Amino acid sequence: MTVHIPPDRHMPSQEAVDLVVALQRCLTNFHARQEEPAILDGEGSDQRPALARYVEARRMRSMLFGHDLFADPAWDILLLLYQAELEGGGLTLEQMSETLRLSLSVVVGQVGVMERRGLLAEHRSSPSSRRRRAIRLSPLAVDAMASWVSLAFESGD
Repeated sequence: MTVHIPPDRHMPSQEAVDLVVALQRCLTNFHARQEEPAILDGEGSDQRPALARYVEARRMRSMLFGHDLFADPAWDILLLLYQAELEGGGLTLEQMSETLRLSLSVVVGQVGVMERRGLLAEHRSSPSSRRRRAIRLSPLAVDAMASWVSLAFESGD
């Protein structure tokens, strides 16, 4: 993960970075032992309309300004996988490529990065092809996306 640190701030020590990575792994392991994701029971269904509007707005933005001006394939993939999670399923690499209008090689590369960061759960795979496997978010990623949607779209009434 690339983080911009302003020049007036000190870089975090390697010890701090290692601590954050260890915490992420602990949370991933904790959620992996749970039978069901923590966030999606009840609350997640309320997020679907706002998330759908946001995703559609991003697609319209790409149509109006071009795909390359606001290129953020990792975020688009996370959004798409979170939508699929709210609907109870996963997506194949081809489905993501087609839906997001990204090349398959871009999708495969981004999925690889997300896998290394623990953002993707164990998935069903076809023994014959890596491309045919269903990709899903890990419980940790689902929680993070649910938190983001809540922060971004729900009013603090």
